[in-house]
Amino acid sequence: MSRREELEEELAIAQKQLDDAPTDTPEAVLKAYREEYDSVAFALNNLYDDPETETE
Repeated sequence: MSRREELEEELAIAQKQLDDAPTDTPEAVLKAYREEYDSVAFALNNLYDDPETETE
């Protein structure tokens, strides 16, 4: 699995956590979920695909 695919999967999981959080989820937990999502999204958006070093 390529790094891009790994990040896309992590991003989907982080989004699902945010979407499926119960309404009584503490704000600190929601903040942590948002920070995780933002971190993975940032890494994915700044990923440089190099075909020479890409492994599948």
